[in-house]
Amino acid sequence: MTARRHTPVALLAAAALLGLLACRQAPVPAATAPAGEGPQRGGQVVVATLGDVTTFNEYQSSGEAGEAEVIDLLFPALMVEQPDYQLHPPSFAPRLATSWEFSADNRDLTFHLRPDARWSDGVPVTADDVRFTFLVQKDPRVDSLGMEIKDFIKDVEVVDPHTVTFHFSRVYPYQLMDANDGHIVPAHAWGKVPFEKWRTADFEKILVTAGPFRLAAHAPQQTIVLQRDPTYWNAPRPYLDRLVFRVIPDMAGQLAQLFAGDVDLVPSVTPQEADRVAADPKLRLIEYPSRLWGLVGWNNRRPLFADRRVRRALSLGINRKALVDTVFRGHARLATGPILSSMWGFDRSLPQLPYDQAQAAALLAQAGWRDSDGDGVLDRGGKPFAFDLLYPAANTLRRQMALLIQADLARLGIKVRPLQVEFTSLISRTEAGDFDAVLWAWEEATKIDLTGTWSTPAPDQASNNFIGYSNPEVDRLIAVAREEPDYTRAKVLLDRIQEAIVADQPVTFLYEANRLVAASRSIEGADINAAGVFFNIDDWYRGR
Repeated sequence: MTARRHTPVALLAAAALLGLLACRQAPVPAATAPAGEGPQRGGQVVVATLGDVTTFNEYQSSGEAGEAEVIDLLFPALMVEQPDYQLHPPSFAPRLATSWEFSADNRDLTFHLRPDARWSDGVPVTADDVRFTFLVQKDPRVDSLGMEIKDFIKDVEVVDPHTVTFHFSRVYPYQLMDANDGHIVPAHAWGKVPFEKWRTADFEKILVTAGPFRLAAHAPQQTIVLQRDPTYWNAPRPYLDRLVFRVIPDMAGQLAQLFAGDVDLVPSVTPQEADRVAADPKLRLIEYPSRLWGLVGWNNRRPLFADRRVRRALSLGINRKALVDTVFRGHARLATGPILSSMWGFDRSLPQLPYDQAQAAALLAQAGWRDSDGDGVLDRGGKPFAFDLLYPAANTLRRQMALLIQADLARLGIKVRPLQVEFTSLISRTEAGDFDAVLWAWEEATKIDLTGTWSTPAPDQASNNFIGYSNPEVDRLIAVAREEPDYTRAKVLLDRIQEAIVADQPVTFLYEANRLVAASRSIEGADINAAGVFFNIDDWYRGR
């Protein structure tokens, strides 16, 4: 599934492709049952999760990754996105739609829906639900993240109960991805809630789903229990009776329960624990390049970080390679810019910023920062160069990063105050712009559209650009690139955008992380890959 936050053509050159493949981990094949046995029906898998869901409605959600994974198990998308975005925009397999085709002029896209799909209350899933979902996605009263993804879809037409046509205003490479983005929601149930009340309505009370699982129980801040949906169209799948998400708000607690056998799956293992997991004969460590990348977000609206010379100096003054090597222990690589190095649109000519404190000091001096009173801290206009660096309280990796950054920048005469903040409070503060700097990470969408994150945010529209970055030339290039129908020409524009953003350094690009997943070897049939931990959940079963 395409991530809606950050939540996406040219072939890579042969040498670049070899380099990419060399850095990828070998895929972990689905486990197979012993000879003479097939998938076993029944049982459950217990999954550790750091936090509870705040909503089961994707169009209320802030896009947190764990919440998105739960929603994906409950609601259908038209298609299943495949993990092949390294060389080109990803391909798709059927899900709610059994087939699809474009018109001769490529401005109309028709989907044929499964006739046997049912909502959990027994009502058929129809084209009316697809059209209703489009209206939800486009309505400013709902104001869901990712509204811009539907910009070039003029309308969604119900042809008959199981046929729906998307009408586009233009032809461009991502039409299929944009039509597929977002899960289908029930018109007959949720259409009763006026759009102006969607931001605050409690949809759990009227939860109607149509995925492989349905919600059986929810104990806030404790467990989410999903049970197999007996009306699911892919019978006899899913083989599992239940998926239990257990809220364990710290990594140490998650691993303790994993090693004790009380938890079957930890979706994100720290690099520090990877070797211990790999050494346990009851567990399997699965590693692959994720779309997660980390950064220091400088609040560009604040005078301290308004000068790009200062932001560049901060990036030059942080020993990023030492940080990545120390914290990730070989399970990550340096980030370069706003497009992941594992994606087809990455500009491979972009240079990595070096660790160069002399150059950083010179840039700071050009910007007027000097230690005028000899106290070891730079100052300008009587104010010291000091700021709070926020990071999530439960994340030990980012605490370690914050301390390393504090030590590096102290050598330049900059006073960094690491400040741990509870996760929900951190989200609120970043969305409100109430921060100096923040250690942040997000999972990039497989569609390369930089609008939501790097374009100047409109005052009345939700945006991922929480740092307040604004460059009119970048805005112009992004607008042209997202409308360019030829992906080879779009790649030229994307290269220029990446070059401009890296020059501005609105953030310090830190790392691209591999994902480390720990799973019990009793889980059979699991193909855990870059498309998602639960990519083929229908085929999972408990071995005997």
